[in-house]
Amino acid sequence: MMDDASTAPEVAPPPGPLAGLAILLIVVVLIVAWIAIGLQFMADTSLVGGFMLLWFWANNGQLEIRRLAPAIVGSVVGIGVAWLLVYAPTHFGGAGLALGLAALLLALYLDIIKTVPMLVNNATMLFITLAAAPLIQLRVNWVELILSTVVGGLFFGLAVEALKRIAARFA
Repeated sequence: MMDDASTAPEVAPPPGPLAGLAILLIVVVLIVAWIAIGLQFMADTSLVGGFMLLWFWANNGQLEIRRLAPAIVGSVVGIGVAWLLVYAPTHFGGAGLALGLAALLLALYLDIIKTVPMLVNNATMLFITLAAAPLIQLRVNWVELILSTVVGGLFFGLAVEALKRIAARFA
C-alpha cells in the first residue's frame, strides 16, 4: 500500500545560502579531519567506508543519532556478505560460490521482509554493492574497511551530535 502525500513525513526546508556555506565549511573540516585521523591507521583506499557511512546516515538517517547504530551494523553486515562473495569461491570453489550466493540471497530476503532491520537494512544493501565492486575487492583491506566504517561512523556521529548541541546553545 502506497502512502499518500498527507501521511508522508515533513521534510525540513533546505538551508539558505549563508547557512549552506557554513554547513559546507563544517563538512570540509570534518572530511579533512577524518582523512588525517584515518590515514594514521589505515590505507587511503579503506577510508571509503567512513565516507559512505556518513553519506548514508546523512541522506537516509537525516543525521539522527538513533539511526546511526543500525546504519553501522547494517554496513558491517554488508561488508561481510561482500567479503564472503570473494573469499568463499576462491578458497572453496563451487561450494564457496554457493555459500556466498546463499548469504547474498538471505540478506536480500531479510531486507525484503524487514525482520531484522538492525542487522539487514538499506545500509547493508549499499555496502554489499560498494564492497562487491571489483575495484574495491581487488584493492581493499577488508579489516580496514570495517574499521573505517565503524570508527568513521562513530567519529562523524560524535561530531554531528556535538555540533547540534553547540548550535542549540546559540539558537
